[in-house]
Amino acid sequence: MASVTSPTPKAPVVTGTGGSTSSPGPTHVSEAAYEFLLGELLHFVETTEAGSGGGPPPESSVEDAQLWNAERAAAKIERLGYGVGYRLCERLVQAKPLGATTAPHGSPPDPALQLEAVKFLCKEFWMELFRKQIDKLQTNHRGVFVLKDNEFSWLKRLPPDDELARIAAIKLLAFPCGLVRGALGNLGIPSVVSCDFLADGRNMAACSFNIKIK
Repeated sequence: MASVTSPTPKAPVVTGTGGSTSSPGPTHVSEAAYEFLLGELLHFVETTEAGSGGGPPPESSVEDAQLWNAERAAAKIERLGYGVGYRLCERLVQAKPLGATTAPHGSPPDPALQLEAVKFLCKEFWMELFRKQIDKLQTNHRGVFVLKDNEFSWLKRLPPDDELARIAAIKLLAFPCGLVRGALGNLGIPSVVSCDFLADGRNMAACSFNIKIK
């Protein structure tokens, strides 16, 4: 795969979102508070999914039942992330228009436009969300992109080499996968997004987001 390196990111500037000219100062949100909110969201989704009927086969082991419930919760969390990513991208592109990314007659976007959109995710979109850029972008120039984040902030507090922490990370990563898919969807690029750990679980914070353009 070809590699596309990003320049060293500048210090992020967080602008106010209220639209009032009387309060031009930046708006800040506590990162810890957001992580608590995300944790409660995961717990809420798991609880509601567990009580919504259905379930794994009766002969499933405890581990299989846990995995089944985690995958079902992750699917719902991914859909929630899609909506957030779609709306956030719509706001961000107003400040930096990308031009048309959807080809006429419903045909797939040109590869150059796909790359421009993914670069936008790696820089402006990631900076808005995580105060940093993606560490490395790789592509085969045929609709497959790999975005590597060596220190994903939402996973930094999870212990390494812990199976329960790994299951929690899989559920949590469903949300940013939805964010990425929603942002691309707003740009007219349908995709499938998945996530992998970069160090076999030894460093939970190192992960990659894999994008396949449909």
